[in-house]
Amino acid sequence: MSSLILMRHGQASFGAERYDTLSGAGLQQADAVGRWLRERGQLLSDIWHGPRRRQADSACAVVRAMSTTVQPCLAESLDEFGEGEDVLAAAAILFGRPMSGPDAPTRVEQLRCYDQAMAAWSQGNLEIPGRADFRTFRRVVKAWLDQRVGDTAAPSGRCELAVTSAGVIAVALCEVFDLPDERWISLVRVIYNASLTDLVFSGGRCGLRSFNGIGHLPTELLSGI
Repeated sequence: MSSLILMRHGQASFGAERYDTLSGAGLQQADAVGRWLRERGQLLSDIWHGPRRRQADSACAVVRAMSTTVQPCLAESLDEFGEGEDVLAAAAILFGRPMSGPDAPTRVEQLRCYDQAMAAWSQGNLEIPGRADFRTFRRVVKAWLDQRVGDTAAPSGRCELAVTSAGVIAVALCEVFDLPDERWISLVRVIYNASLTDLVFSGGRCGLRSFNGIGHLPTELLSGI
């Protein structure tokens, strides 16, 4: 039996000009993951990360805190479905009002619109500018997951870490449990920053051992956006 740990990146900079930057809390969260893995003596055979800066920087922070010699490798398929500013642009189209700048709504309203834009996109009712549709996104993540867990020639007992985003993790769970597309948004909504979801696999079969684990994070570092 082998394990694939899916880690959501640390807190990014929602509402800032560039979302794809770890906040100070995000760096602390990623460091906490690495220290927790080191303290429990977890050995990693591979470390993967998506192409976004927040994903790569989170992976590097984990490596530093673990003091491991395993170097993180880029996996383009672990990319998120859209940046924060991309989703807000889609929300502006959906609601017919600006989501950023001096006329932006309150943060609470902004988050509500952001959530509804994600839901509309996943249902095929909204485009995110410059991004693929939901079914294409799910297909890309599925192909990567099948490759990782379906390699029957790989040695058993290994543990891999993939640092990615909430959308990717939610797709992976939809695939493991054969869930329809409409279940995706309910999973995305609850995934914490720097949380750990542990998949176990053997002989091409894959199951869930734990979801959205945050026991390694102090209460003051819990965040979801």
